Amino acid sequence: MQKYTIKIKLIRDYLQARFNEEAQKSLKVKAGTKARVNDDDSWQGLIYKDQKGVYIPINHIRESLVNGAKSVKKKPYGSFKEIVQSYFLLEPEKIYTGKKKPDYIKESYPSRVDGMRIALKHPAFKAGLELSFDLVITNDEIDQKTLELILEKAGLEKGIGAWRAGGYGRYEVKKVVKK
Repeated sequence: MQKYTIKIKLIRDYLQARFNEEAQKSLKVKAGTKARVNDDDSWQGLIYKDQKGVYIPINHIRESLVNGAKSVKKKPYGSFKEIVQSYFLLEPEKIYTGKKKPDYIKESYPSRVDGMRIALKHPAFKAGLELSFDLVITNDEIDQKTLELILEKAGLEKGIGAWRAGGYGRYEVKKVVKK
């Protein structure tokens, strides 16, 4: 068993898109009906926030690592995806940003079920934000060099949050400390 503390820094803006029930309803409007017009505060339904402040759910980081592990090839064949899925445990459940509100609001236009597009406002955080989390690997098949490669691929190629395919949510690894 290996334990690490990982520190990352966003190199591209991070957009949140927590699809609560209200946000999902706006995308599930039937053909021929009108979608409710979003007001200026609609982004509040998409933000991850509690009484302590704005946070990033650890599952965003976990999915980034799983997708990054697909790019790291394992000999004689395959990738590290299944190992990351099975043996990587991340903590805490919520990574607090130290912020009470987003840096700005970014608008996107996703398609509804009927093909029409609606305005969706994302809480956005500027590049430069630094975050840290703990990682426990319960399999000794991954050494620190492989872990760092998976982290690099995850951060630079996959990212976290909304609009990842558009390059948002990219991060770089600042520090990997073995405990």
